[in-house]
Amino acid sequence: MKLNYRDRIMLTIVIVILVWAVGIMFFIKPSIEAVQDSQAALDDAKAQRATLQERVDEDADLPERIEKAYKEVTKMTESFYDIQETQVATQKVDDLLLDNELKNLDMNITDYSVMTLNPYKFVSSRPQTEIDKTIEAYKNNEAMAKDDVLVTPTNAEANVNEKGEVIAAPALIGYYNIEFEFEGKLDDFEAFCEKMKNENEEKTMFIGEMDYEYVKEVSEGRDGEKETKISETDITGTMTLQMMVVEKLPDPNSLAQPTVDDNAEAADEAKESTDSQ
Repeated sequence: MKLNYRDRIMLTIVIVILVWAVGIMFFIKPSIEAVQDSQAALDDAKAQRATLQERVDEDADLPERIEKAYKEVTKMTESFYDIQETQVATQKVDDLLLDNELKNLDMNITDYSVMTLNPYKFVSSRPQTEIDKTIEAYKNNEAMAKDDVLVTPTNAEANVNEKGEVIAAPALIGYYNIEFEFEGKLDDFEAFCEKMKNENEEKTMFIGEMDYEYVKEVSEGRDGEKETKISETDITGTMTLQMMVVEKLPDPNSLAQPTVDDNAEAADEAKESTDSQ
């Protein structure tokens, strides 16, 4: 079949169109979609990188913050005894008694227990007149005023929370109760009580209960009858001490970081364990 010039032109146009359609469907369109997918993945990676960079920037001073937090916690726990075995705790009490020449006759200690420490607010028992209360309320509102607007107590508490200041809350803490009988001199006993109140390094062992009496001395009189004489210096009694204990945090600088050799050794051990199985 012989085609004229016009038919050959039309056939050529049709073939070109078909080639373009096939190219678009099987080559160009998939390439465009691949580029779009790659661009979307690149955008996600950039966003993730920006997020990670923000976290890196925020944690740039992380070692200093860890060190500061560790020092703050360590300073707070200096007032508490470290968690210890019961015989170690009783030995500490024995040492405190010996320092004041008090003799321990019989000592018992409870098992480690946990108690809840609740915050408390001091309320003065001093009588206040209505004008005193008004002045006190005015001073409190003036201290909490912001932008020349007085703040009510309810709003003041909310503002404190917004500023991120520390709010007292109940806390769990471990303790031992140590009960013992003792004997010694009254002056030494008073010195021991004064030491427990003001001088002992850890302030979190305190006297819960105590009871004492003067020692009675029985002797025979001239006529053979027994006479009871009460000492003016020697006493005997019982006491209960409460020792609060916490677990001390390890120094972050002392915590060993795994090295490359440690990781390699751990991998070898894991491989040997797998092979043996």
